[in-house]
Amino acid sequence: MNGESLPQGVVLVHGLWGVPEDWTWVRRELERRHPDVHVEVPDLPSHRLPDAGLLADAVEVREAIAASPAPTVVVGWSYGTDVVGLAAHSVPNVARLVYVSSPPLKAQPDERDASYVDTMEHMLRDEHGRFVLDGDWWLDEDDAGRRLPDEVRESLKEHPRRYATKKTRTDPVPAEAWTEIPTTVLLGARDNLTGADQRAWAREAVADVRDIDTDHFALFNLPELVAEVILEPLPGPAK
Repeated sequence: MNGESLPQGVVLVHGLWGVPEDWTWVRRELERRHPDVHVEVPDLPSHRLPDAGLLADAVEVREAIAASPAPTVVVGWSYGTDVVGLAAHSVPNVARLVYVSSPPLKAQPDERDASYVDTMEHMLRDEHGRFVLDGDWWLDEDDAGRRLPDEVRESLKEHPRRYATKKTRTDPVPAEAWTEIPTTVLLGARDNLTGADQRAWAREAVADVRDIDTDHFALFNLPELVAEVILEPLPGPAK
């Protein structure tokens, strides 16, 4: 019979254009359910520095993971899952990965094509070539905003979306931590940002893919469920 244990550390990685505060509601649930858990929420360099991208983000998150008590569960939302797939590679204290609202990213040794960014609607750009989805889009009652609780909407006003560098999309992808660490993928059944082909591929690549009743904003709309998944018991040593 196998023993079971709860994670002692959790590292939460925010999405593109996001801020660490986006995890407020999930973190609240984690600490309510497991008061002794150590939670870290890194602030990605690609959202603070004009030349940082996916690789720099992975270095920052890797340091947070290495400093977290074992066993640690590493969680990413949206673009944050891309970062997790690199950062957790070969870090011994990682017991599990949780991908929220995005399937894993395949390894790609060369620079990636991100020309599609220049054609995306509602996108703003700054003098450094960084880009951000217009903050009003998130709060539009006829679009994303109607799916978000009032408390979340107020937080988005207080913490506006931030510009991110194009290197978040063009940096190579040298590792696939999800192939070496037990991984759970949560996909919103109503998430129109994840296509049918991506969903089918995720189910072929990862043993534990779960549909949840939400859109892309699972960490805002279903924080209790996300926290519950993060705190699922981990396999322990045989007894």
